[in-house]
Amino acid sequence: MATNISEISRRVAPDVMGCPNVLIDEAVLRTLIKFCEETHILEKAFEHDVVSTDIVAADNDSVNVNLATYITDGRPILLTQFKIDGADWDAQEIKLLNDQDDLDEISISGTKFFTWPDTTHIKFYGIEAEDQRFFIKQVFVPLDTATTMDDDLYYRFRDVIAAGARARLMSMPRKDWTDLITAAKNLSEYNDGVAMARIKKDHGMTRRSQSVKSMRFF
Repeated sequence: MATNISEISRRVAPDVMGCPNVLIDEAVLRTLIKFCEETHILEKAFEHDVVSTDIVAADNDSVNVNLATYITDGRPILLTQFKIDGADWDAQEIKLLNDQDDLDEISISGTKFFTWPDTTHIKFYGIEAEDQRFFIKQVFVPLDTATTMDDDLYYRFRDVIAAGARARLMSMPRKDWTDLITAAKNLSEYNDGVAMARIKKDHGMTRRSQSVKSMRFF
């Protein structure tokens, strides 16, 4: 289930009287994304059976996996685990700009690596992968267009995200709602919340890690 992000906006609005709702909503969304980037609290895993249509011969036989088949509400920022037929592979990310850069990088390095060409695909290079099963675990953050957030994330971290949004808004210069002292207090509360979330994540004390069943093609 999901909760509207505007529920956090309603918690922030009374402390920034006069601030337009659109600015409050934007501050909440920016804070939510920043919180997820800093804590890696959103982590999802799925399995993918590689078929011939995933392999792009024109791009040095790269394996192109469509993430949107499994995850539609976030963009990946970190690959935390990758397996081929159950065997771990130490994946290395290389940022590439276009297909020509892809080919040049491969010819120079000759190594196995992956890249995210966009927010909905991940491409692997140097792998003989057809008919093999990939296990992919990634850290995600909400999309810039998000209007809702997972219920569990909302109930556990709504106060932290609200504090971060207040700090962002109250730090805006020369506004009716500008309050640098209160902004600093809220920023401290937000930073404490980030630190605590990181500790819980490191100790496996989060229920946000999800698995998505594999898609089989015949």
